[in-house]
Amino acid sequence: MKFLDFGIPGGPDFLLLKEAPKPTCRDCEIVIQVAAAGLNLYDSLDRQRISYPYTRISKLGFECSGRVVAVGFYASKKFKVGDEVCAILQGGGGCAEFIAIPHSHALRIPPGVTLAQAAALPLASCLTLYAFSMWTTIASGKTILIHWDAGGIDTIAIQYAKHVLRCDVIAVAGMEENLQLCKMLGAEVCINYKKQDFCKCVKSVTGERGVDFILDGSGGAHFQKNIDCLAVGGSLIILGSNSKSWANIDLSVLMHKDINVIGGDLRYLFYEEIVSIFSNVAAKIWPKIESGHIKPIIGKEFSFSEATEAYKALVARRIAGKILLVSQ
Repeated sequence: MKFLDFGIPGGPDFLLLKEAPKPTCRDCEIVIQVAAAGLNLYDSLDRQRISYPYTRISKLGFECSGRVVAVGFYASKKFKVGDEVCAILQGGGGCAEFIAIPHSHALRIPPGVTLAQAAALPLASCLTLYAFSMWTTIASGKTILIHWDAGGIDTIAIQYAKHVLRCDVIAVAGMEENLQLCKMLGAEVCINYKKQDFCKCVKSVTGERGVDFILDGSGGAHFQKNIDCLAVGGSLIILGSNSKSWANIDLSVLMHKDINVIGGDLRYLFYEEIVSIFSNVAAKIWPKIESGHIKPIIGKEFSFSEATEAYKALVARRIAGKILLVSQ
């Protein structure tokens, strides 16, 4: 089978399609014939070796969708050959023709979602629940600010915050087309941070109170402004550091406003934690997909042979929605 490998650390130009034996499955595993893989900045960080030093992942792709072609003994209680599934891949490997995974890391695709679209769901759905359900309790009527990062995570998070949590959503982005999409997905207020001071705008629309929660994947770029526009007792939830991983802050503000700063990364959770979160995805997000309240937003599809161009587009962040590598 073919799989995507980055060989040596570097940019997208170092990507190679290589050959490897087709995987077999152990008793607790299934083998998926991959239809599509979702691209994430996680791949870019690991490829350049600028993520945590104990990650040593050379096979790209943290999520995929496809059909089950082999089932282990214990996995047969949950899946059968021919099932259409999507999967979260803690060790990478989704950018391949086939992959063997623990059956607990796969879910049947919800009705109304195509096989390719399903590749956009696992990581975004898990991160949304990880942020909004596992770390903190968010009550209906609260205000959530979400920083748009031109990826699939933001699209699911906005829809979940609006239609499941019943919260008011403020979206911050740097391109007008992204803001238009945010509004379509349910954001009541959309702010272009390149044209406006988003902190002043937030204070204005909230009557100087600020927001209750902020979901941010940009790391240190907006850290101080995030703190400034949080309400007393608010929480800043950091799901990545796509711009820079450090920031200078005024600690007195944290203490005065009783602010919680929470950070995390799905790649470094224990196996049992991943299984718990992913099982909750089927219970909490799949029904909203079936009802039409949440839908995957696909920005563009590339073939596996166009992987270099796809990852360049991902890093440039000029495509709104999920970028997929689709098997042909």
